[in-house]
Amino acid sequence: MPSGQSGEPRPAVSKAPYDQLYIYEIAGDARAHTRGLGASFLGLWLEGDTSFVFCSAPADEAVQRLLAAAGLVLRQRHHLSYEQWQGGLDLEPLAVGDLWIAPAWDPAPAPPGRRRLALDPGLVFGSGLHPTTRHCLDLLWLRRQAGPLGRVLDLGCGTGILALAAAAWGASEVIAVDQNPLCVATTQNNARLNGLAVAVREGPAAEFLDRPAGVVLANLHYQVQQGLWSRPRDLAGYPDLILSGVMRSQKGPLEDLLLSRGYAILERREAEFTWFSLWARRICYKT
Repeated sequence: MPSGQSGEPRPAVSKAPYDQLYIYEIAGDARAHTRGLGASFLGLWLEGDTSFVFCSAPADEAVQRLLAAAGLVLRQRHHLSYEQWQGGLDLEPLAVGDLWIAPAWDPAPAPPGRRRLALDPGLVFGSGLHPTTRHCLDLLWLRRQAGPLGRVLDLGCGTGILALAAAAWGASEVIAVDQNPLCVATTQNNARLNGLAVAVREGPAAEFLDRPAGVVLANLHYQVQQGLWSRPRDLAGYPDLILSGVMRSQKGPLEDLLLSRGYAILERREAEFTWFSLWARRICYKT
C-alpha cells in the first residue's frame, strides 16, 4: 500500500487552459449584474463588500456598463498570469495515500497502484501545493487507515480537494461547505469530473455544525477555527477533527482550546516553521 506522505511530484505535461487574468475589483456586490460581461467572463469572487470579477481578456467597456447599470464603483484593475494567481508555481500531480491528484488538463495516467483524481482549481486556491492542504490530505489518509471515515464534513472546501479525497477513500457521505459561490461551483465541477458524490453547500462554516460527522475537515484561518470550537455546543458528534490554516503563534491557543473541549492531539504537522496542522480525537465528553 502506498505511504501516507505526499510526494512523487512530476512536471505537468500540458498547459493550464487559463493564461492571462484580468481582475476588476469592484466596491459592492456585482453578482446580479454579470450577464453582459461576455465570453471572457470567468467568474466572480465576493469577499466582504468587494466583488472581484475575473476575465480571460480585457473587458473594460463591459465592466463600465456593469458599473453604470449597478451603480457600483471600480476600485482597481489587476492583470496577472494564471501561474502568478496560483502562487507562481506550475500545477503538478500530487501523490497522497493511494491517490494521484493531477490537473484536469494533464492527460497522463496515474502510476501503477494509484487512482487518478482530476482537479481543476479554476480561480480558487487549493491545488494541493500549499503545505496546509498537503497536511490535511496526509492526516485524512492516516485517519482512513484507522477505520472507515463515515460522514465527512469539509468546512471551507475551496476547490473541493479534501472532499474529493474523502469520497474517493470511501466516506459514507461527504458534505462540502464554502461561503464563496465560486468555491461552491468549482467543487461541484470537480466532483462531476471524477464521478464522486459530494453534497456542496453555500454558507458560513458555523451554520453546518448541526448534525454529527465522523470527520470534520477545516483548513481555515485561526479566527474562524476559534469561533467554531469555542461555541457552547455539544461536540460529542464530532469525534475526529483535522484542522489546518494555523500559523505558529496560533498553534498553542488552538490546541489549548481543543484540550479544554475534550480532545487529544493525535498527530501534528509543520511546514516552513510557519504552518501547523493537527488531527484531534475526542476522548471525553466535556461541554
